[in-house]
Amino acid sequence: HLVCCRALAGVITRAARKQLPRTSAAPMHSSDDGVGSSVPESRAAMEQRYLEKAEHFMGSHGDAQDGDDDDDYDDSYAEQEGRPYVPPASVSDGSKPCFATNIEKHFVVPARLQDKPYELIEAANDWHYAMMNDHPRNEFYKAALARVVKPDSVVLEIGAGSGLLSIIAASLGAQTVVAIEANHHLANVAREIIRRNGYEGKIHIINKMSTEVTPAELEPFGTPTVLLSEILGTLLLGESALHYVMDARQRLTTPDCAVVPLRGTQFATLVDSADIASITSVKDWQGIDLSWFNSLQDTTSMVFTKQYGFRFSSCSYTELAPRLPVLPIDFSSDQVGVWRGEKRTHLQVQKAGTIHAILASWEVYAIGDSTDKPLVMATHPDATLNNFPRDMQWGQGLQLIEDMACEGGSPVPFQVSAGEWLT
Repeated sequence: HLVCCRALAGVITRAARKQLPRTSAAPMHSSDDGVGSSVPESRAAMEQRYLEKAEHFMGSHGDAQDGDDDDDYDDSYAEQEGRPYVPPASVSDGSKPCFATNIEKHFVVPARLQDKPYELIEAANDWHYAMMNDHPRNEFYKAALARVVKPDSVVLEIGAGSGLLSIIAASLGAQTVVAIEANHHLANVAREIIRRNGYEGKIHIINKMSTEVTPAELEPFGTPTVLLSEILGTLLLGESALHYVMDARQRLTTPDCAVVPLRGTQFATLVDSADIASITSVKDWQGIDLSWFNSLQDTTSMVFTKQYGFRFSSCSYTELAPRLPVLPIDFSSDQVGVWRGEKRTHLQVQKAGTIHAILASWEVYAIGDSTDKPLVMATHPDATLNNFPRDMQWGQGLQLIEDMACEGGSPVPFQVSAGEWLT
């Protein structure tokens, strides 16, 4: 794969009845071809118009979409084509305001926070604590590392943060661990945590962007044989994981290095949820028709559940069709490139209902030897139901859906029947 997919934009249309009737038994398949000649001209024109909108969206927002629209740190939209995600307050991210200078004067700011970058404090309090307290996440990495770390292993971590994963690797018996952390303050925090846990001589922090680290800097520790990272966003590649892993894999590690996680898949699911509809649209109240307000409903952007401020796993919802694998990634071999082409997939609705949204979630995998079962970490709602921290640090993406064939002044709900085919 040649991929640089940090945004996900979906357009759903009903399959042309002459091509795929509702009773069709045609199998699911994917195609990169254009709309067939049997599609009526009006529908072809309508689909083209919305695909052009999607293309314009991707072009105007670069290849990045992950995080709060009003927060620079959480993988804001890239301003330049091909620009990878840059972590908050990194050494390559330029001068950033200090926390004390970015807070209104009447607030009391503890001395320990005054000189820290505002973006760093915001990031730490928004998702770092949730990330570290996602115990199944930590257990996934511990189990994955246990399968590849040997007494002579040199482990390289991209994005050390608190140093937790590096400590796990060291505790499993790695010979040496080199942890790269771009943020100066986080690097110092990690050094102290490493010292307090007794691994000061075994784990070495490099305070740089991983793309700026040279092989010569790693020579004192040996060439890394294990490449470790947890730079995943709400979308699988939301923090440019493939960009940084590929760079380190090609320049800094042995050719046969073990990569953790090894693979991943971005999924999209069509969901019916009255709970979602209740906070994203309106009908009436005590006989007062309010439906025209829906003319302002945004069915273009993908918004993250943590931005809405709720856990999707706590909502009532129905999956109307099988979870669709949108983008499979092999972190051990895939290359970075531009992935903006249109991909059409036909899938059959299994349950009747209203498609209120496309839900975006992912899985990552660590594969052991032939006797081991693959390890899986996921952000699907059923995987986060009993994991509050995971919903708060990652959650899922939601793109609202309307029936494009009925476009008018106000969006029309996309109602489907069981057995119907969609494109």
